[in-house]
Amino acid sequence: KKAADKSFNMVVVDGDTSPNDSMIVLANGLAENEIILSEEHPDYPAFFEALVACATDLAKMIAHDGEGATKFLEVNVTGAATWEDAKTAAMAIAKSPLVKTAFFGEDPNWGRIVCAAGYSGAAMEADKVNLSIGGIRLVENGMNCNVPAEKLAPTMAEHDISMSIDLGAGEESATVWTCDFSYEYVKINGEYHT
Repeated sequence: KKAADKSFNMVVVDGDTSPNDSMIVLANGLAENEIILSEEHPDYPAFFEALVACATDLAKMIAHDGEGATKFLEVNVTGAATWEDAKTAAMAIAKSPLVKTAFFGEDPNWGRIVCAAGYSGAAMEADKVNLSIGGIRLVENGMNCNVPAEKLAPTMAEHDISMSIDLGAGEESATVWTCDFSYEYVKINGEYHT
C-alpha cells in the first residue's frame, strides 16, 4: 500500500477509477534471499526504495499511454501546508478537463491551473503563488509575468511537459502524473459501447 500510494495512486488519466485497478507484487523465491517479514528487517529500506522506483516507472507509463493522449503531464505542487493538501491540489489540476484540453491545444493557460489548485480546497496564499510550465515562470507572487505566448510555444509543443505550482502555504509537496484530453479520447470513449 505504501508503494502504491507513492506511485499508482499518484496517476490520473480521466479521474475515473476502474473497480479492478490493483497492484500485486509477487516473489518466486528463486533468488533465495532472506525473506523480509517486517519494516525492521535491514534489507527493507532498499527493497522498498526499489519497489517504489519500479512502481513509479510503471505508473508513469499509464499516463503516457492514456486513451488518445498526445501529452504526458507532470504536476508538481510545492509550498503546501500538508502532504494531503499538496496531493489534493495536484489531483485537482491533473483531473481538470480545462487544464487537460488546454495542454492538448498547446495553450499555456496558467489561469486554469491556478483555478484548479484554488478550488481544490488546499490551503493557498494567493499573493504567494508561483507557477512555471517547463521551467518558464508564468506567475510570481500571484501576479501574471506576461510571458509572450511565442516564448512558451516550443515547451507546449513537447510531448512531456512539467508544471510546478507553489501554493505559498507551507513546506509539503506532491507530484501527480497525467495526460491531456484529445479529440481521440472523446472518439474512443464515445464509440465504446457495452
